[in-house]
Amino acid sequence: MANKGWWRFFIEINKNIEDLMIWKLNQLDILSYAFDYSNKDKNIIKLIIWLPSFYWKKNKRDQLEETLKYFLSENAQKINLFCWDFIKEEDWLNTWKNSWESELIGQNFLVLPSWKDLPSQYYKKVVLKIDPGAAFGTGGHPSTSLCLEMLEKTIIKEKSFLDVGCGSGILSIAAKKLGVRDLHSIDNDYLAINSTKENLKLNFGQISSFTIHQGSFLEIKRKNLLKNYDLICCNIIASVIKPLIPHFFDVLNSQGSLILSGILESQKKEIIKLLNLYHFKIDNVLSKKDWICIKSFKVTKE
Repeated sequence: MANKGWWRFFIEINKNIEDLMIWKLNQLDILSYAFDYSNKDKNIIKLIIWLPSFYWKKNKRDQLEETLKYFLSENAQKINLFCWDFIKEEDWLNTWKNSWESELIGQNFLVLPSWKDLPSQYYKKVVLKIDPGAAFGTGGHPSTSLCLEMLEKTIIKEKSFLDVGCGSGILSIAAKKLGVRDLHSIDNDYLAINSTKENLKLNFGQISSFTIHQGSFLEIKRKNLLKNYDLICCNIIASVIKPLIPHFFDVLNSQGSLILSGILESQKKEIIKLLNLYHFKIDNVLSKKDWICIKSFKVTKE
């Protein structure tokens, strides 16, 4: 019988299917993962997945490996590396913490792991304390850092803000630190909701003044739990974003802004076309490592 702990799974993939892999992992309900971009070949990235050993027995791990191999072959991917190792429970936290450092993002943000002290040279920065746990979103992925950079270019003080797919809560925290008055956060995964709540507490000492919903955007909208917002931020993937665009229009105030990320450069034209179709006007586009972030604003229908 294996000791209590975590299985760590390494896969090398081509970076052009990164968003597809994120979609596949979400489909498989795998939320504890990260990407390593340090390969000398900039077209190759390493995917690292962490799986709790009490649930992921050998038959499930074998099934996962076969599923991912088939998925990669379907997408014409050569398999360079499939590797497993085991981390004991007592070593898990240290392994995770040792792999994550503070990171400067944009002009003003410092993403600070909750277990680290603030370096004195960064005391004037807008500090985002994060303990990501099992939720996605530490600021390191280009889609998240682009959202943060777009937020700091946007006047949001005293505005109402909706974070769709809040993950670790990093964008909600950033928006509040930039002066958002009314903060709402949504995610369909309970681990993400728990992580958002804990990280909001970590940064603001309480969560009673924030509105946090578990469920899909459309589910929450159907229940009439949403208001009208001055700004919506959605950092997911393009295939999930596309059908939501007309619904975002419905819950934005007049001239309200929409920030979309998790979009590849190759998907840019399609997303902009949809935004124009549903009465959004493009305001700004940022790009990084083949990823883009689009800011648009609502144009009142005539």
